[in-house]
Amino acid sequence: MSILAWVAFIICAVAVVLHYTTTGNSHFLFYAIPGLIMLLVIPMTLAWMSRKSFSQTHEQLDTKNIRKYNIGEIVPAMIGKIVRISGEVQKISFQWLNRPHFHIKDTTDQIRVIMFTAPSNKVVVGNTVEAIGIVMKFPLKKTGLAISAVSIKRI
Repeated sequence: MSILAWVAFIICAVAVVLHYTTTGNSHFLFYAIPGLIMLLVIPMTLAWMSRKSFSQTHEQLDTKNIRKYNIGEIVPAMIGKIVRISGEVQKISFQWLNRPHFHIKDTTDQIRVIMFTAPSNKVVVGNTVEAIGIVMKFPLKKTGLAISAVSIKRI
C-alpha cells in the first residue's frame, strides 16, 4: 500500500474514534468499521493484482530473446519496443505513491524506468539493476524517453 493510502486510513480511523467517543453512537460503528476495513483491503488487493499482472506478463515474455541495449542507444524511434537495460540506480522518486521511478545510469547515459507497482524485490539507490520494459515518451517532458518496466531486479 502507498503512504497516501495509509494516511487516508489513519485520518478516517481517528475520525471514527473521535466521533464514537463524543457521541457514543454504537450504531455508527456498524458502518464505520467495515468502511475502515475496506480502506485497507481495496488498496492491498489492487497492489496484489498489479504485482500478479506484472509477474504474469514477465513470465509470458521470452526474456532470453529481448535484446540488451546501452541506455545511450535508446532513441525516439524505439518507442513501443521492448528492451533490456542495466545500470546503477541513481535516484528513486514517487515511491510514496507505490509507483516508483528509478533513475538508472550506465556508462552511456541515464533514463527513467517507471513501474506501476512496487517491484517484488527491494531496490535502493546504488544497486545495479536490470530492467525489462517498453520504451515510451516520458509524459512530463517533451523530449524525454522512459521505460515502462515489467520487471526490475538487482544483479
